[in-house]
Amino acid sequence: MNYIYGQVRASKGGIPVGGSDAAYAWGVFTAAENPVEIVAGTYRSGDSGEFYTLAIVPPDFPSLDGNTLIAGGDQGVMALGDVRGGGETIVNPGALYDSSQMAITQRIIVPPFHHVVTFCSTPSAADFRVYFLGMDLVKP
Repeated sequence: MNYIYGQVRASKGGIPVGGSDAAYAWGVFTAAENPVEIVAGTYRSGDSGEFYTLAIVPPDFPSLDGNTLIAGGDQGVMALGDVRGGGETIVNPGALYDSSQMAITQRIIVPPFHHVVTFCSTPSAADFRVYFLGMDLVKP
């Protein structure tokens, strides 16, 4: 099946100032009734030496506000890639698809009503912000 681009979607999220306990999910993006192709994105901050994961989670994921522990099993967490913290700043943010700190090399397509979350692999005292720009994929 072929799709064409529809409505533009922009979103921001991530771990707030003050950091987070390890492996607690923070929302970045949520798709509506159509799949969304993430066409651009940026990230910044994080603790130097820490790694942050971006992942897709299903619509019934319990919480996107740092209250749900990524515990594996039947949560439906699908990791997209890892990011090294501390290398990108507000003045010089990192690019989602073109960075030596980012391990994502292919376009992200978020299924309908699914979410993209981020979480730190270990406790972090820093914020970690992610910004996405996407396009709905609609049937012609």
